[in-house]
Amino acid sequence: MQRLLLFIPVILLFCSCAAFPTAQIGLYYGQQAEDLGALLAEIEKRNSTIERHPAWISQATRDFMIRNLEDISETEYSKYQQYLDDGAMYIIVHPAYYVFFHDREPIFADENAVDTFLNERVYTTHMRFLQEQERSMRDFLEITSTRKRLVVLVLPGNYRDYSGFIYRELPDEFARYVNSVTNASESVLYVFSEKPNKGSLPDKANRILHRFLEEVKPNTILVGGGYLGRCVDDFYKHLAGSVAGREVMIAGEISAFSPEDVKSLDLADYVKDGKLDLAVIQETVAAKKNRGENSLKGILRNYRNYRNGKS
Repeated sequence: MQRLLLFIPVILLFCSCAAFPTAQIGLYYGQQAEDLGALLAEIEKRNSTIERHPAWISQATRDFMIRNLEDISETEYSKYQQYLDDGAMYIIVHPAYYVFFHDREPIFADENAVDTFLNERVYTTHMRFLQEQERSMRDFLEITSTRKRLVVLVLPGNYRDYSGFIYRELPDEFARYVNSVTNASESVLYVFSEKPNKGSLPDKANRILHRFLEEVKPNTILVGGGYLGRCVDDFYKHLAGSVAGREVMIAGEISAFSPEDVKSLDLADYVKDGKLDLAVIQETVAAKKNRGENSLKGILRNYRNYRNGKS
């Protein structure tokens, strides 16, 4: 059943904001950025004005306002070097997958679905963990696109026809989210994965991406998105084995775990005072890589033992 959000009395809303994290931008952003305060003010203004306008929402739910890498001429590739972040670029696989593709009900509100989810009251560490993962990714994409740093999004292939897409028969709220957090930035591109629940690319898109990387020449490629150990690993395993001379790393701080992998687990190490402990997430990803583990769930369950060298 579709869920409709009801108007909330002002006094209740005030109390909720005092007790729970809100959709306020910038809670998670580990990098130093020039004039971060001005960037955050610019983002907040855009989110509360332009992106609330019916004309913008109508356009944003029809198509993407960023460019598809497959539509770009090879003669343009080299210009994207100017958007490297001190030599690095970012590839985000299936952003906000939980909100749009993981057995949830549609959200209808003035804000995009992710910001609305971030404002929901949650009462368990499990749900807070899922919520804060989305907040971290949202912050990263909003700020990085506004800074005009190079990001390639790997979006779920053929997602509009995918049975797991909860807005399949509705205006495309996933497109609205992508447009909201990428801000029509010329530094953000996208390609589609081969399947909506797999992170690997179709052959054509894969060839184009590799040609693009050859021209742009990033020193480091940081891979994130949803989910760690699943679609992110699908993409990473192929890219890391086929990009010579580039450092390719999974970045836990801009990634999300699947709800299935954290179900019934003790997440006290990962959520402190209602916020993600990004350092612990980074350590978890490193532990999986260093130990050659196939499953992140085992690392998550036994994190304290791995950390203390007992396992």
